[in-house]
Amino acid sequence: MDFTPAERDAVAAHASALGLSPDEYIRQTAAERALTWQREQEVFQAAAQRRGCAVEELVRRGSLMDADLW
Repeated sequence: MDFTPAERDAVAAHASALGLSPDEYIRQTAAERALTWQREQEVFQAAAQRRGCAVEELVRRGSLMDADLW
């Protein structure tokens, strides 16, 4: 994976502040973002099923509200 020098410096600085190696920081950050995305998709899917439509249709319509998610 290639990072710009500024990105590399930022990752190294934040990793160091957290007491992690840059590789561990990148692994943890990527995994956290992927798992968050996966949970959001599951919530969207449940909301779409309750409305009887596909996730894409629910989001495209712009009719998604917080109440729909829970």
